[in-house]
Amino acid sequence: MPKVSVSIDNIFQNRVISIVENFLATDRLLEHLDRDEMVGIVDDTLRRNYTVEQLQEMTDKTLTGKIRRILGGQVMFGLLSDLTGREIEEFDTAVRGLRKSY
Repeated sequence: MPKVSVSIDNIFQNRVISIVENFLATDRLLEHLDRDEMVGIVDDTLRRNYTVEQLQEMTDKTLTGKIRRILGGQVMFGLLSDLTGREIEEFDTAVRGLRKSY
């Protein structure tokens, strides 16, 4: 069976946008994120890190996991941006301590 050529825009229309919308609708941690902004961030991140062929070959489970991590990073970034300088230092110290335990 010949492989059908799919553009990255088709991948986003058919797969990525629906995954992002599902997360925003069903995950309370993510529900406050802006849909259009998150679609843009996911789009940019995936385009920078994967070829069209890699995205085509990704299973829905793999793609969903990658999108979840991108959205989770946005939540973490939002939380950290609200911290004071001292709180960020305390956070960094705690993370370093956790890394040493692994």
